[in-house]
Amino acid sequence: MTGAALAAAIVITCGAALCQSLTGFGFALVMVPLLSLAWDVKSAVVTSTVLGTVILLPLLFEARRHVRLATAAALVAGSLAGVPAGILLLDWIDPEALEILVGVTVVVASVLVYRVREVSTTRAGVIPAVAAGAVSGILGGSTSMSGPPAVLYLLGSEKDMEAFRGTILAFFLPMSLVTIAGLAAVGRVTPDVVRTSVIALPALVVGLVIGAWLRYRVREELFRLLVLVFLILTSIGVIVSASLALV
Repeated sequence: MTGAALAAAIVITCGAALCQSLTGFGFALVMVPLLSLAWDVKSAVVTSTVLGTVILLPLLFEARRHVRLATAAALVAGSLAGVPAGILLLDWIDPEALEILVGVTVVVASVLVYRVREVSTTRAGVIPAVAAGAVSGILGGSTSMSGPPAVLYLLGSEKDMEAFRGTILAFFLPMSLVTIAGLAAVGRVTPDVVRTSVIALPALVVGLVIGAWLRYRVREELFRLLVLVFLILTSIGVIVSASLALV
C-alpha cells in the first residue's frame, strides 16, 4: 500500500467509525467504496471487515441491554449459510466486476435504507429474518457490506430504535467473526491488510468517540441522509470508473 492510500485509509476509517457509532451501521458502506478508489478493492473489503469487527465490541457492550436475542439469533443462523458463498464470490470475481458490485450494492442499499424509514412494511418472523441473514452473509463475505438486508428487515419490523441498534450490532459481531475466519482460511487476511488495520486503529477510536458525542447533539435523520447522498455519488463514480476499465 502506498503512503497516499494509507493516509486515505486512516481518514476513511475515522469517517466510517463515526457513521457506525452514530447510527449503529454503515461502517462498510462508507469504507469500502471510498477506500477502493485508493487501493485494491479486495484488500479494501477485507480491511473493512477487520476494522468493522473491532468497532463492534464497544458498541455492542454499550447497547447490550436492548438486544432482541431471538431476532439476532435468526439473522446469524441465516448468515452462516451465506458467508461461505460470499467468500467464494470474493475469491472468484474480477476486481473491476467487484467494484461494480460494491457500487451497485451501496446505491441500492442507500436508497432502500432511506425509503424503509418512511414505509415500514417488513413482516417480522423467523423465516424472513433467516432469509435476510443469508443475503447479508453473502454480501458480507464478498463485499464486507453485510448490513443492508438485515438493516432493512429490522428497520421495517422493529419500532424501538434502541432495540434496532442493539440487535443489528448483536447480529454483526458473530457474523463478522465468521467472515474473518473464512477470509483468513482462503488467504485474504494478508500482512498488508493487518498492517493497515493496525495503523488505522487510532482513527477508528477517534471516529467512535466523535460519533458517541454527536449521537445526542445531531439529528440522526439529517446525518443519515447526508451520508447516504454522499455514498450514492461516490458509488456512481466507482461504477463508472470500473466499467471503463472493463471496456
